[in-house]
Amino acid sequence: MPDESSHTQTRPSILESGADGNADGPPSKRRRRESEDRQRREIGLMRQNESANAPSFVGSSSGIHFVRSVYHALAKSRVRLPPATPDQNIVPGEEDQLDDAVPYSSKPIWSSDETQMIAVEPGAFDFDDLQTWSESYFENWHTAYPFVHAPTMLEYLEQHVRPDNLRRLCEQRTPQLTLLRSVMSISLADRRQSGKQSKKLIPACLVFTSFREAMESVQDMLFMPCSTEALQAVVSVQLFLVSMLRLNGASRLGGMIVRMAFQMGLHRCPTRYANFDTEQAQLRRRLFWTIYCIDRHLCQSLGLPLTIRDDDVDVCYFDQEKHATGGHHQTIMDDRLRTLNFLTKHASIKGQIVELRNKSIHLRTANRDLATLIGARIDKWANDLQYVLDAAENNEPGRFGTLHEVVLLVSQHELIISLNRPLLALEKHTPEYMAALQTCIRASNIIISSLYKYLFYRLIQRSDGPSTAPLLWPSLTWCVWMSSFIVLHAAIEGEMPKHVARNLADNSVEILRHLALRGSVWPNVCAVAINDLFLRLLLDSTVTTPQSPLMDTNHTEQQHNIDPRRNTNSNILHQDAAPRHSGNLEPLTGSSVTDNQHSLSDHAMNMLGPSLSAFEPQLSIPWLSGADAAAATSANLFEQFDIPFWMGDDQYSSLLNFDP
Repeated sequence: MPDESSHTQTRPSILESGADGNADGPPSKRRRRESEDRQRREIGLMRQNESANAPSFVGSSSGIHFVRSVYHALAKSRVRLPPATPDQNIVPGEEDQLDDAVPYSSKPIWSSDETQMIAVEPGAFDFDDLQTWSESYFENWHTAYPFVHAPTMLEYLEQHVRPDNLRRLCEQRTPQLTLLRSVMSISLADRRQSGKQSKKLIPACLVFTSFREAMESVQDMLFMPCSTEALQAVVSVQLFLVSMLRLNGASRLGGMIVRMAFQMGLHRCPTRYANFDTEQAQLRRRLFWTIYCIDRHLCQSLGLPLTIRDDDVDVCYFDQEKHATGGHHQTIMDDRLRTLNFLTKHASIKGQIVELRNKSIHLRTANRDLATLIGARIDKWANDLQYVLDAAENNEPGRFGTLHEVVLLVSQHELIISLNRPLLALEKHTPEYMAALQTCIRASNIIISSLYKYLFYRLIQRSDGPSTAPLLWPSLTWCVWMSSFIVLHAAIEGEMPKHVARNLADNSVEILRHLALRGSVWPNVCAVAINDLFLRLLLDSTVTTPQSPLMDTNHTEQQHNIDPRRNTNSNILHQDAAPRHSGNLEPLTGSSVTDNQHSLSDHAMNMLGPSLSAFEPQLSIPWLSGADAAAATSANLFEQFDIPFWMGDDQYSSLLNFDP
């Protein structure tokens, strides 16, 4: 049955064999063509854990089908590297699939030099320290998701959070305390990426010491009447879990959050009701759209059906009020809400793509007009964003922070990939496939290059100096991961020069290394997998064409001279670049090549130059210790952590025909 993996097949497509879709043809042929067209689409995965009797599902919007196709395309490589892919069928953020191996939920999150575990003495901290500890949250996260009233939050810090009142405060377990612990936990995790240090250690009772503790903190909200404070507390915990790539737990909280929001009527525009004053209406709108954006991110990342459907919502955008007296649709928007307004419209388009491309396989329709319309909405969103960016260059109001600017730029191409990647399941050489492939290549290139420049070139900056804001956004890991696989797919298909693909892969590894500083192992595992896959591709090509001309030496040297990693003092990177190869290579089968593993690796380096990433699969992970560190740096690196890809068996294995 043809599906997304059909790019490895050589049989003629339906169009080439004469089934051109003529409406006058026999009904049986039309039905057969429609059936085959339905099969050539991305599909999800149903998994069965026999030992735990816990079946689980992951949908196609997560990119699972495409990633599996890339792995299968390389499965026949004559180069055999040490096993780098797990037997488990796990997608990014599915932490509950790891509980049998590593009970993450009960493990401490912070190290001893990040929190103060002893009892807090009077005078141990003051309001200025609280502001410092929460600074990153209000600078980076509150700007994008302003679901709390910041002055009220600061007032709570000033009046209630004191050393002499801390014990009694922690015993009360109020929604305000849960919100405070979420804010402090997010900011503390941010410091791992930013490198900023605090003069004082934060008291452990002001943060979540484990993910289990974070989940348990919302239990009391189940027994309270729905209120804004209770909902804000649960949303804050969800945001913390999302920021740490704990997507299963965040998704389960999402079900509770959405029901609370519906019961409070947040899905109805507050302007329609006279009992809400301007401030209340604004806060309700901000809270709802934050819930909406996070929900869309979780649904797409895990491949789940949409929890909030657009036809159930009539909340107006911040710049388009439809329910005001007089019928005015355009409103003057607070510039501080501009980022959330763009993220809201982005989430809406993302939901439309999921409904078009990732519905149940029997309910999808190849609606090209709707796909064109969604593409037009993406273009309009991008044009509106560019208008704001251009205005900011002229010192007009409404400019974004540096982090949010690059996040929005990357999000534009994330939408493009989500819309076009499912078309790579079609037969190769069809117009739709070829157009989608080139579009995805361009979007992937822009995503990787933009994030790389943000980190190392500091091109995106304002007049007040270069930015030091780290890449905190959780969706960036998925964007880099998916972009890398698209680049790898393009290299396999011969649609991208291998040395260009390798440079992009190296840049992806550096970005993922920065993202891994936050504490999630998943970006680290992604980086190892990308290195291994590209090494397999490159070495296989050197064996297949041993007489291939060498890459221009001058071109390679120029790349090394301009590479910022060789001219920067960044503590994220190693100064010395090392070839990207690890482990022993098994003997090649069906080949006359008898060179040893070193000559193969050297030959690959001679063709494409040494890898610039200097990433080693045996790299120690600083936030792990003891048995965990030993496991993470052993050959079992992929067995215990948040793993985005696999080569496991499932019920679809009989449907995937990878033989030519």
